[in-house]
Formats: sequence, structure tokens, C-alpha cells
Amino acid sequence: MEIAEELALEMKEFDAHRVAVIRDAALLHDIGKIGIPGNILNKTGALTFDEFDLVVKKHSAMGANIVKEVPFLNELYKLILHHHEHFDGSGYPSGLKGDAIPLEARLLHVADAFDAMTSDRPYRSSLGNKEAIRRIVADSGKHFDPAIVSVFLKVVERKGLLDEKEKVTA
Repeated sequence: MEIAEELALEMKEFDAHRVAVIRDAALLHDIGKIGIPGNILNKTGALTFDEFDLVVKKHSAMGANIVKEVPFLNELYKLILHHHEHFDGSGYPSGLKGDAIPLEARLLHVADAFDAMTSDRPYRSSLGNKEAIRRIVADSGKHFDPAIVSVFLKVVERKGLLDEKEKVTA
């Protein structure tokens, strides 16, 4: 949530209301995971094709549907629905590409990826800031919007998430 908010503020494209919507979407983006069985969410090994494709990939649509009918949350719908779309069109659930993905969802995708890579998971330990940033930079233009990756690098530098000898460039 903090990284998403920092990105939104750094981009200077969003008014205070849109920044608040992005912040709320960042908080709730994975709410659809409540519909995924715990044995899959907490699995220590690799997911099978069916576990990932038929269950996990549905969490963004499930989450979007949860907020869609709540009047004070319905602005989060498209952001939650599309937060796993990849800039090159290879993401899910709709396979949207480039500017067809809502800007706020593209921003959430970068923030979510960084959080996921720098958090301990049942199946792996945190990758650390440097490796997570390196992977985001490597996937700029593929998974991630290059313009948002550029802003992300400014934010992580300003926040001191890398020391001088660890700098990663786009």
C-alpha cells in the first residue's frame, strides 16, 4: 500500500481522491484470495497447473466482484480486476496490453510484485530489495509498464531501499 501510494504521488497524475482510491485498492487487491483454499495458498511446493490456472488466477476477478457491488468500494473494481495484467498482454484475467490496462492497475502491479518478492512466502524466503528491484527492471516492458518502473526506481531510491553500492538501473 505504501509503495503504491508513493508511486501515485510521484507520478503527479492523480488528484487526492484518485490517490486514495489507489491506496484502498492496494489494501484490498488480494481480497479475492479468501475464496482460495488454504492448502493452495499455504502450499510450500510449486503449484500444479490446475492449482494456478483454475484457482489462483481467479482471485483478481473474485476480488473485483466482491467490491463491485459495495457503493463506497466500486471504484476499486477495475484496479483489483486488472492488477495481474502484464504490459505485454501475457497477464490475466483479460490479457489486456499496454494502455488498455488502467494506469492505476499498472501501478498496483509493480507495487504488488515488489511486495510479493520482498515478503517471505510459504514456498520461499524474501528475495530481498536488490533482487526484487532487479527483476522488476528486467521485466520492464514485459510484465511492467516502463514508465511506472522508472518512477518506481525514483521511489525506492528516495526511500533508501537500496544503498549506494546496490543501485539498479533501468
